[in-house]
Amino acid sequence: MKYRIAIGTKDGSNITEHFGGCSRFQILEINQEDDSINFMEDRVTGHQESCGVHQEVVIREKIEALKDCQLVLVKQIGVQSEKLLIHYGIVPLQNEGAINQALKKIISFYKKHQFYR
Repeated sequence: MKYRIAIGTKDGSNITEHFGGCSRFQILEINQEDDSINFMEDRVTGHQESCGVHQEVVIREKIEALKDCQLVLVKQIGVQSEKLLIHYGIVPLQNEGAINQALKKIISFYKKHQFYR
């Protein structure tokens, strides 16, 4: 089984972005059979300045751009965005610091609890 993670990052090494203000996400795919991590793309999500005021239409457009991902990993996320991600079947995760450290935790967790979607 493979699953995709959208990561809010400016530098590609650290989790730096708030979901609402993130204009692009690094998309990674993890293979549960061998724990391999493959970079898929840097994806632009059509961010607008108005997203900062948590307009639901803008948030839904951002989520639509991430609909092939099973997880979103950001530094922070607002309650409304978190609820909408969950509604669309995407698991929101908050963490800060190095992406590789967060990925180790995620891989370890889903190794014990197979990720199904």
